[in-house]
Amino acid sequence: MTSIPATVSRLRAAHRRLLGEDARRLLRRYAVPSAALLVVLALAVLAVRGESSATLPVDVRVVATGDPLHLGATTQATVMLTNHGHADVRPRFSLSWLPYPYYWSVVSGPPILAPGQTATYQIEAPQSVAAPHDGERFQIKVNDATSITYAISAPITNGSAVLPIVNPGLRMWTQQDPSTGMFSPAGWNIYKHTDGDDVATITPGTALGVDAAYFHVTQSGRPDPDQWTHTGLVQTVPFANELLDVKVLSRVPYQAITDGWLVTAFGIEISYGKRESIWLLFEPTGSGDKEYDLPNGQHIKVYDVPFGQWATRTIDLPGLYRKLNWAPPRRVNLKLFMGASSFTRANLDGYIAGIGLHESAPATQPGGNTP
Repeated sequence: MTSIPATVSRLRAAHRRLLGEDARRLLRRYAVPSAALLVVLALAVLAVRGESSATLPVDVRVVATGDPLHLGATTQATVMLTNHGHADVRPRFSLSWLPYPYYWSVVSGPPILAPGQTATYQIEAPQSVAAPHDGERFQIKVNDATSITYAISAPITNGSAVLPIVNPGLRMWTQQDPSTGMFSPAGWNIYKHTDGDDVATITPGTALGVDAAYFHVTQSGRPDPDQWTHTGLVQTVPFANELLDVKVLSRVPYQAITDGWLVTAFGIEISYGKRESIWLLFEPTGSGDKEYDLPNGQHIKVYDVPFGQWATRTIDLPGLYRKLNWAPPRRVNLKLFMGASSFTRANLDGYIAGIGLHESAPATQPGGNTP
């Protein structure tokens, strides 16, 4: 039988991997999936950082922007271009708010803009993760497809940053992960990590008449290389300065061993960099809420929720950061997740209906403005 100290040591190492591996996996998946995309990204980064030798002689005027799906993000734009140069321009569009921008799709507009010509283009985000959140300052950049020269619009800020989360109601399961084939709500990246015959899924579901994201993890209890089976929805968001309400239905009991090392987890991770990590878990404890730090500095807060019933819990992220004496970063990684370590046999499930402002129902925020 494995001793308790050895078990704690192995579980501590598993926690470190759980904190880091999914982030690195997402980076590999979305930032460097192919050599061809590397070339595209390199050209885009050069353009965004202004490392070109000349400016594209094109006037860029943003006529309107839109958020037709009410995700709380700008997903469409109408742009008017005028070519003041002496050569044809083959325009490609990107937005400046991401360090590695996506090229947006051209819905309408001529593929070639002749010298002296003015034309209007309808463009849209290739996927919702490429769309700037409401309250995010951005500019629309136009590259010539044959070079790295570019032109840029005036700065734009749409909507408000009161709830800086894209699609907080977890609607519209239209986004598909290319490596797993799993679908996720628009604006959220999805991942899973399983070993052997373990199961980890997130799907749209309904519980007691409420539509929600359904999380399910089956852990065999047999030794796994990474010792955790887990899955989650991930989004990088501006730091939330308001109180947030999370509506959950949990059938995941609180389980931990020596020093509070967790064996099961269902809830939210807020992280920044390699060291700052907060787990906000929604698990029946039978003894009230729990809050403590793990020996590695990770902060744990467990909300004691009723088993198998809908409950709403309020998250005071600024208050947590003040308590921990951490300086709030500009942006954090937000992850909704479920997991179980291989130190237990488990069949876990639960639902998250969304995230909303305190004392308001979780819902998406309208957007779309004319700058």
